[in-house]
Amino acid sequence: MTKFKALLCGSVAMVSLAGTVGANAATIVLVDQGFGGSAQQQAQMQQGFKIAAAYWGSVLTNNVTIRLGVGSAALPTGVIGSTGSSSMDYSASAWEAGVNATKSNSAVDSNIVLPTLNNGAAAFVTNGSLFGGGGINTATQRYDNQTSGDNAINNKTLAVNTANVKAIGGTATYASTNSQQLDGQIQFSTNFGFDFNPTDGISANTFDFIGVAIHEIGHALGFVSGVDTLDYFGAPNGPGMFNGAFYNFDQTAIFSPLDMFRYSNDPNNVAPGSGPVLDLSVGAPSYFSIDGGRTQFNGDSRFATGAYNGDGGQASHWKDATGANKCGPQIGIMDPTFCYAQRGEITATDLAAFDAIGFNIANDSRGTDYLRTTAQIYNQFTNAGAVPEPATWAMMLMGFGLIGNAMRRRKVSTSVTFA
Repeated sequence: MTKFKALLCGSVAMVSLAGTVGANAATIVLVDQGFGGSAQQQAQMQQGFKIAAAYWGSVLTNNVTIRLGVGSAALPTGVIGSTGSSSMDYSASAWEAGVNATKSNSAVDSNIVLPTLNNGAAAFVTNGSLFGGGGINTATQRYDNQTSGDNAINNKTLAVNTANVKAIGGTATYASTNSQQLDGQIQFSTNFGFDFNPTDGISANTFDFIGVAIHEIGHALGFVSGVDTLDYFGAPNGPGMFNGAFYNFDQTAIFSPLDMFRYSNDPNNVAPGSGPVLDLSVGAPSYFSIDGGRTQFNGDSRFATGAYNGDGGQASHWKDATGANKCGPQIGIMDPTFCYAQRGEITATDLAAFDAIGFNIANDSRGTDYLRTTAQIYNQFTNAGAVPEPATWAMMLMGFGLIGNAMRRRKVSTSVTFA
């Protein structure tokens, strides 16, 4: 089987068309940005996106409206799809206050340990710099505990997806001027085969469209990591090196709310003292933890460590699946790869991550044994009539520009190791 990986690329601007899907307390508005391919494929993709959005609306109970642009086109060779997220600078202390003010009585929220802030600043292990600050040296680590001055910006300020800001009761920066601004954009390629009905398995040489759509919406909601930025600008393999130009990463909001639960046992003893630490460095054996790093959630919640200078998976994912061709059992739907003929599964570990960063999870979707397949999701939201027909998608011309500086692209690998 063949898998596809996520890669970084630039942000975009485009014109879009609009339509809406609502579900429970959380409402996800799907903005139609144009679908290519045959009329049948267009209708199938629209329906698939609506099922994925309805699923997220059913498990998220925050009373928020999240707007996502969706569409399809003939993307470049090897690229199966792309996702971009709108983000904004948000103080770490304001984010923690928002999480505390809006959390539910779930097991995650009731036991969550947020980072201890000193003068509003988080301390963590991260990578050293190259070129006087012009790049990241992924071979070195340092303990960053700055609490004041320009070099503490990355300690005191998070890069938060606007969907996540809404979840904790904050106001997205664009809300006062443009209520129609998108919180993310997802586009799939018309060059690949997709299976739109997972109830009878996923056909050979096709991808589970609903599973991939649920995954990509997850990124737009906030499953992202600033470690990807360090990796992208990191030596020796990152493609975004500054070639010696000065740039101070300490003076930029890089890390995300999800990174505030990214721990390691500090194997290189970089931080003072002993025990687990926030570890926001490329290649580190990091994991998701809600108890201050003492344990991995649900026994195995390892993160991927970097597409270029780590283990080959973007850090904004779980550790890649094991087994033949990396297509074995996954930690969750936010695994960095999807394989041909593989049906998606959403796990308790997936939902715990969203619960931790500020979303609230419906009562029937809590618990460490939670598991939903895309077949179950298809049956729930298609047969129950919860998803509008494609004809209900309204037409409205509007502008779109991504605030965030990172977009994920998935491509099918031609490497024999993935065959």
